[in-house]
Amino acid sequence: MTVIDKAIKQGAWLALFKFITQCVSWTSTIIVARLLVPEDYGLMDMATLLTGYAALFSELGLGAAVVQRPDSSQEELSSLFWFTCIVSLVFLTICFILAHPTALIFNEPRVIPLTQTVSVIFILNGLAIVPSSLMRKKLNFKNVGFIELTAGLTSCGSMVIIAFYGGGVWTLLLGHIIRSFVKLILIFYIQKWSPKLYFNLSNVRPYINFGIFVSIARTFRYLFERSDIFFAGMFWSAGTLGFYSFAIILAKIPTDKITSLIMQVSYSAFAELQNNKDEFKNIYLNINKIIAMIVLPLFVGGFLAGEELVKIVLDDKWLPIIFLFKMLCISQIFLAISAINNHVHNAQGRPGWNIWYNGSCALIMSVSFYFAVQHGLNAILVPWLTVFPVLCVGFIIATLIKIEIGILEYLRKLSLPAVGTALMAGAVFLSQKIFFVSPYLSAKAWIILGVKMAVGGLSYIGFLFIFDRNFLKKNYRMLLKK
Repeated sequence: MTVIDKAIKQGAWLALFKFITQCVSWTSTIIVARLLVPEDYGLMDMATLLTGYAALFSELGLGAAVVQRPDSSQEELSSLFWFTCIVSLVFLTICFILAHPTALIFNEPRVIPLTQTVSVIFILNGLAIVPSSLMRKKLNFKNVGFIELTAGLTSCGSMVIIAFYGGGVWTLLLGHIIRSFVKLILIFYIQKWSPKLYFNLSNVRPYINFGIFVSIARTFRYLFERSDIFFAGMFWSAGTLGFYSFAIILAKIPTDKITSLIMQVSYSAFAELQNNKDEFKNIYLNINKIIAMIVLPLFVGGFLAGEELVKIVLDDKWLPIIFLFKMLCISQIFLAISAINNHVHNAQGRPGWNIWYNGSCALIMSVSFYFAVQHGLNAILVPWLTVFPVLCVGFIIATLIKIEIGILEYLRKLSLPAVGTALMAGAVFLSQKIFFVSPYLSAKAWIILGVKMAVGGLSYIGFLFIFDRNFLKKNYRMLLKK
């Protein structure tokens, strides 16, 4: 079985487990959102703003280094494991120290115990870096999916129970801790790897030399992704911040829960094919097409049916997020189709490219968010819909030039998903004009949502079945291949 075939097959297993996980996760998210208040989500974002970066940086890009490196000895991996344990302890201490500055920044003392409790995640995640990276390096995503499914089910069930008994913001925090703990236990049990009582810093240096560049790029990306929360927290109340926070959580679901699993598989496949120019270009174009086929209809569908979705799955206290959610769905299209380029450069040993791109996003988007949040809740959409798409398109073009793929060839690969999505949008818009003209029907959100989903889904799937049947059949045969 070729690397591409194995990646698609293992990715399908991961997708299956992810789908089940997300069905449960979305259900629990809705239940928890009904039990909590917007202020709880705002407090959670405040508490994890600084420590979230510490958690990201504490990994030091070592997991990516393990996957990218062609061969790793047991001595190197053991040394790396003990090194990550030491780093985790250091960042645990930093987490406690950051609790009080976080409270001062937002003038919110309630975040102190929350921030300190987050420190447990440093240890749990640090212990899992090496064995989980080995699992991904071998493209063993069936096990990765099973682990995430089990951890997700346990975490979601726990969060619903905690929220029901009045856990408030602690519901969100404890859910993260439970998920990390279950994942750690299962990773060691399934991977069957254990470190030696051996440590040599020279064995760690090659991984650090690569990983530190990955960490710097991730640092800039984190600054960009959290700068909106940071500045909004300074100018808005916890409740207003909670509206924005939950709106972007909902809008990012396809990126975080669907596109992310494609990214996991693609990085391992890219690393395996980093020296095979033609196969690398082929898998890059096909993965981009798969991403577009999935996310374009989902995000455009979120825009078209956003009002009905919020009204049906949430209660009246969340109605102010409708416009935010719909507009953020459009901005997330650019995030989803550009994210894979970070993995391309890391896999080919060019993490410095990601530093330049993410650094540009961190600087430009942060300044944009600073000025936007001072004009109210909806004004934060301006950077997302104007500045961010330009940055994403620029990075895509630079990547295409580097790996020698023509822009027209890239656009042709995405043309059918784009046309199919446009057809879907037109069909949904037309159906609403035809069927929902009376005040009675227009008041029934569940009827409108049902018709939109049926018309949109059938038109999009029908278009792909007619005009892109060969691509669907090819990938289906790969899934069945032993």
